[in-house]
Amino acid sequence: MPLSKLPIPEIRTVYLPDIMPFFPMDTGPVLGAQDFDPIEIVPLINAEREKVGAPALRMNPTLMKAAKMRADVILKYQNFSHHDPHEGIELATVLPKLGYNFVYASENIGMDGGGPETFVFGFMHSSAHRENLLRADLTETGVSMVMGNYKEYYVNIVVQLFAIPGGRDEYLGYNKEDKRVYELALADSERELNPLMWTFQKLVGNADYSDERYKKLSRRREILRDVYDQMRQDAPLDNRHVAMIMEYNESLN
Repeated sequence: MPLSKLPIPEIRTVYLPDIMPFFPMDTGPVLGAQDFDPIEIVPLINAEREKVGAPALRMNPTLMKAAKMRADVILKYQNFSHHDPHEGIELATVLPKLGYNFVYASENIGMDGGGPETFVFGFMHSSAHRENLLRADLTETGVSMVMGNYKEYYVNIVVQLFAIPGGRDEYLGYNKEDKRVYELALADSERELNPLMWTFQKLVGNADYSDERYKKLSRRREILRDVYDQMRQDAPLDNRHVAMIMEYNESLN
C-alpha cells in the first residue's frame, strides 16, 4: 500500500522590522523625556489607517501586558532589540506564555524623548514600521511605554505589538485530525523498520531490504518522530518542521 503524503501546515508568522531610535545617538545625551500615556498612540495610528481605508486597530489587554513586559526587559537590560537573551521575553515567546493565540504578530519598538506624535511620525517614516501601522488585516494591538536611563540617555521606549488573532488550531498549525494522521504514519514507520524483520529479510536475500532503502525509511521515521513529538507537546510547528514535512513528501515521489 503506497504511503500518503503528509498535510503541510499553515504556520504562524512573526515579523520583526529593523530597530530604529528616532534621535541621533551620536549627538550627545537626551536630557529629558516627555511623559505620556502610551494609549495616546493608538488613536493617532488609527487616524493614519483611516486615510488608507484600513480598519481601526482595537486594543487587546493581553497584547498590552505583553508590550509592557517587552518594554520593561529592554530598559532593564539596556538591550534595544527585538531579541532578549536574558529572560527570553520576545514576541514569539511572550504571547504563548500569556495564552494569546495568533496567526500573525509583529512588533515596533522606538526610542526617543518625545511624545506620542513623535513616535507615530518616526514609525510612519520607516517603511517596515509603517507596514505594521497600516496593514489592513492586522486587527489587534497593545502598546506600552517606559521612561528611564538608557545608557547615557534619558528616554521613552515604546513597544507596540500588532496581531491577527487565531484559534488554537491556527496557532499550532495542526488540528486533532492532523495529529492522528501523523501518529498513524509514525506507527506504520516503526513497524516497517522492525529490526527483527529486517534482519530476517536480509538473511534470506530479499532485495527490497537494502541498506539504501533502510536509510531512506529511517530518515522518514526521524522526521515523523520530530514532528509528532512537537504535536504531543501541543507546541506550534515552525518553519523547520514545514521543511521536514516537505522533505518527507518529496521522498515519496
